[in-house]
Amino acid sequence: MSKTAIKFSPKQLEVIYRPYNYTFDVLEGTPRSGKTTAGHFRYADYLSWTRDTNHLIVAYNQEQAQRLFIDGDGTGLQHIFGDLAEIKHNELGSHLEIHTSNGIKRVFYKGGGKSNSVGAITGMSLGSVVFCEINLLNMGMIQECFRRTFAAQDRYHLADLNPPAPNHPVISEVFDVQNTRWTHWTPNDNPILSEQRK
Repeated sequence: MSKTAIKFSPKQLEVIYRPYNYTFDVLEGTPRSGKTTAGHFRYADYLSWTRDTNHLIVAYNQEQAQRLFIDGDGTGLQHIFGDLAEIKHNELGSHLEIHTSNGIKRVFYKGGGKSNSVGAITGMSLGSVVFCEINLLNMGMIQECFRRTFAAQDRYHLADLNPPAPNHPVISEVFDVQNTRWTHWTPNDNPILSEQRK
């Protein structure tokens, strides 16, 4: 496995290493602003110490969940954990099994964009949920994800999204009612973009 040096921006480093004193981190901003890469590394940190075993990444469909956060264009969980991670499948579905110093973690990845998506997680107990492009997900699925973490020992949620419409229901029905920390991103927060591309 090859190793690549990653250059982080000050904002990315702050997000990766900030305390877990909120149960919901929202990373909102323009495409190519570096928010998802910061999310990969923050979530990897969380997985390394949490006492909970089962976790979830949800995107509009399962393929997007795998592409955006498991692979992450080379910076996702599968690359961060390297030989300590393996794609597996059990009765609850496809997941990335990660061996950490605090035990095995199973990170399931599911689609959440359709009205019947919630059936894929019914009965699951989760420690955390990552919402990829949360504003594109079905509201019933989002709310069920929060219910699935009620019994977690180290409850945590992370979401990313491009700027939503001011009246989007995810703002009033999710962000305003959870213990939310909102971080806004711009292309200036992405250290790999040249000045010409910003």
